[in-house]
Amino acid sequence: MSSLQQSAEASHASGSVSSEAELVARALALVPVLRANAERTEHQRRVAPENLERLRGSGLLRLTTPRTRGGFGASIRTQVKVGLTLGRGCPSTAWVAGIFNGVRPMTLMLSDAAREEFYREGPDVTVCSVASVHGEAVRTEGGVRFSGTWAVASGCEDARWALLGIPLPDTAGGPPSAATVLVPLEDLEVKDTWHVAGMRGTGSQSLVADGVPVPEHRVISATVAPGGGAGAGFPAALKIGATLNLLAPVIGAALGGLDTVREVLDCGRGIIASVYQDTTDSPSARMWMGEADHLIARAVRLTESVADAADAALVGDPLSLRERSALRMDMVAAIEDARAAMSRLLDLNGGSAFSESHPLQRYWRDMETGSRHVQFNPFITREDYGRLVVGIESPVSLLL
Repeated sequence: MSSLQQSAEASHASGSVSSEAELVARALALVPVLRANAERTEHQRRVAPENLERLRGSGLLRLTTPRTRGGFGASIRTQVKVGLTLGRGCPSTAWVAGIFNGVRPMTLMLSDAAREEFYREGPDVTVCSVASVHGEAVRTEGGVRFSGTWAVASGCEDARWALLGIPLPDTAGGPPSAATVLVPLEDLEVKDTWHVAGMRGTGSQSLVADGVPVPEHRVISATVAPGGGAGAGFPAALKIGATLNLLAPVIGAALGGLDTVREVLDCGRGIIASVYQDTTDSPSARMWMGEADHLIARAVRLTESVADAADAALVGDPLSLRERSALRMDMVAAIEDARAAMSRLLDLNGGSAFSESHPLQRYWRDMETGSRHVQFNPFITREDYGRLVVGIESPVSLLL
């Protein structure tokens, strides 16, 4: 086991400060607030300040901060259950919280000096990331200087730091290698580019650097495949944990949609142009609702099982390529179940769900947008798994 993996294991071993049940209960208590602020979050294209204040006050922005730094060192399963719960209230808010918690473990790759600097403001310090390599960089005495634009930096307007992928010049004159730099947000420009159909409230703007200096102790260098992002040597289980922090809000959106339709049906609304004065009197409507409930429950089980496998890998043998591919297949399957369930929920609610003020259409748009993240590419995921099944060990994905 590598020293980095040992640090990751120690950061969220059993016996954490707060139990999973307590942290999930804190998230559940925030759901009404997040729902009430969801329209505002979407309109402002940024998480409502009250949401962030409540997340911080509940300790839910320090899930992955090590216990030695005043955090919870939460398991990946706990991170997922919190994300699923927050997503029921506002998927955009849950996504940003997932970014802050999911990206933070990458700081384990930083030098001790950089981690001291990073945690100087306390356990709730926030960090966003664009891991893919962009821009240009030059080496300087004691560090690097870089410029470029990094798009889709979710939560960047409310982050204190950013982790950005850069091409690091080779000291021997060879081709550059991928690296990641830790940069204060105050050194970067936020460019307003996030105008999208769903997950509007994530504030996934672009970050622009113009000759920004970074000291050597805040540079993470690694050799990776061409076109990939920095992070070789980072435990695969933690990479999966970061991905699950994005999956959980997507599945949480389906849970929020289910809550919304249940509330509609509980009011005894009938089915237009039918004999049913109460939708639940219809056997076919009950079947549709039952299928939606079952599909979402299965999506949750799949998501949690991937988290369990990642947690187990942090304290046991590293995941093999085949195992990693299988877990990605499970994540894609969870998304497909959630999408199928949402379709049934929209059928049950009817055309009124597409009113701009109706929460169901927002859950639907957020789910459809978030599930198209590059981490959840369904056909590349299947292609890789199929190759491995027939003995072709070289994946086509640069993320596996």
